Amino acid sequence: MPPPHHRDLHETPQRADAPMRTLARLLGLLRGRGRRVAWLLPAQIVVTAAGLAWPWILGQATNVIVDSGGAVPWGRLAALLLGGLAASALGAAAQALNGVATVRLSVGSVKDMRRALFAAVVRLPVARHDGTRHGEFMSRLANDTASAGETLGQGILQFIASCLSLAMTFAFMLWLNWRLALVSCATVPLAFAAGRAIARISRRLYRARQAAIGEINAMAEEMISGQHTVQAFCREPAAEDAFARLSDRVRALALRADVVGGAMGPVMNAVGNLGYLLVAAAGGWLVLLGRADVGLVIAFLLYARQFGRPVNELASQFTQIQSAIAGAERVFRTMDEPPEDDAGRAPLDPAAVRGAIRFENVRFRYGEGPDVIRGFSLDIPAGARVAIVGETGSGKTTLISLLARFYDPQEGRILLDGVDIRDIPKPDLRRTIAIVLQDVRLFGGTIAENIAFGCEGATREQIEAAARLAGADGFVRRLPRGYDTPIDQTDTALSQGQCQLLSIARAALADPRILVLDEATSSVDTRTELRIQEAMARLLRGRTSIVIAHRLSTVRDADRIVVLDRGEIVGAGTHEELLRSNEPYRRLCGVADARPGATAGS
Repeated sequence: MPPPHHRDLHETPQRADAPMRTLARLLGLLRGRGRRVAWLLPAQIVVTAAGLAWPWILGQATNVIVDSGGAVPWGRLAALLLGGLAASALGAAAQALNGVATVRLSVGSVKDMRRALFAAVVRLPVARHDGTRHGEFMSRLANDTASAGETLGQGILQFIASCLSLAMTFAFMLWLNWRLALVSCATVPLAFAAGRAIARISRRLYRARQAAIGEINAMAEEMISGQHTVQAFCREPAAEDAFARLSDRVRALALRADVVGGAMGPVMNAVGNLGYLLVAAAGGWLVLLGRADVGLVIAFLLYARQFGRPVNELASQFTQIQSAIAGAERVFRTMDEPPEDDAGRAPLDPAAVRGAIRFENVRFRYGEGPDVIRGFSLDIPAGARVAIVGETGSGKTTLISLLARFYDPQEGRILLDGVDIRDIPKPDLRRTIAIVLQDVRLFGGTIAENIAFGCEGATREQIEAAARLAGADGFVRRLPRGYDTPIDQTDTALSQGQCQLLSIARAALADPRILVLDEATSSVDTRTELRIQEAMARLLRGRTSIVIAHRLSTVRDADRIVVLDRGEIVGAGTHEELLRSNEPYRRLCGVADARPGATAGS
């Protein structure tokens, strides 16, 4: 397996214009929901218009009282009041409709983003997954998509609504009195400059916070999935200390980000109060000059406050939007990574494959590390059974990764039936190969679904036949619900050996021309191993097979045994030939002979 050269996705540098580009891509998620978005605009116009009615009504009521000369016209006041109430009721109804629409847009956007991200992640090359902690991907799927999608519905759309309210309010103020309208806008440049300065700082802090959340999720995923190892080595205190340090870092970054982002509201309030005072002073001066009446000034004072309300709303949404943009940048960065290239110039019919494999002077290394495979050449005839043995780290599993094209060699080539596998589409190539690994991976679902994982559309009869071939049918039928037993329930206790039998049944159902057993029986006890020997012999018959095995009982029967040391072949032959002439193989067998059940190579 490749060395754990993990790299975090947030390390990718960002260009200066990334926030606007990210925002545009977030808005692009609304495509296909045009009708719902279209309803938002007229509804928001109604909400804003209803809000504009009350200050005008209060100004008119003031003028009515001032001009009444002491005889208050209660009828006109009552009519103005009823008009205001009607406007408020209409605005409340439109606001409720807007709320429902934004929630639906938010939920739909989260769904679309999460599906798109998952599709991108599962199509990334294996090398990319090997180089990234799984918790990083989990953080993007769980946290970043939720933050970005929810903000799209409840933050960005509200941002647009605030901008609309700002524009309509200013237009109405211009219509009433252009002089006071201009005075009301005098503080806008100051608000813009202050907001931009805070935005620049907080955006950087929110990016760092999202990255730190990804790190803590990755660390938690590693420790929880490796809990047996943690407890076996009494590393609980060390794990707690490491998690506490990461938690402290997240807390510090979150505190700094929220403090800076939270400063937006008070700053905007201060600027708004300054504008309020300017309007009051200018309005009083215009009244003295006879260019405005008292009612107009009162209305403008309320409009000045109302004009500042969208600015304050923008400020309150700012923190949420910045956090969403930081998360969305990470999501889009992953989605933009190139998927695994599965194109090929030589389409392959898996049914026509004979299974002849040839390695020609293959050289390979992981990243910038040392060579793991050096000048490796090997011919495996169709239908042959070849075993590969060697010390841990000798490159055995790497050869399998190269054969399946999880990685490509830096030098040399690998041929399948005389065709360079780099010319074969990866799906076609992998349909001809089934790999049974030491580390068994079963998925949530039933026993039958797991056996049929690699053979879509398999019938129950085919599933049960594969289980019988692998020696798994007996214990499966003893389970509470047989083949329909869910394996993700805690009360369904499958041993490691039973899980391995299910993975062998999965490979049998795939009916490959080439079968790879990578330490496939290492987790099976001796009795279970003996029980599946005959089944394995039937499974391997007529197929090209590569066996990487710990136990000599599996290696002895191979047509040819290849001894690998530091990526190079140091011996090849039958078991008897190697015992007579190959010191590395004798050394491996000596370890096995010295202790019952020891290995012939790891």
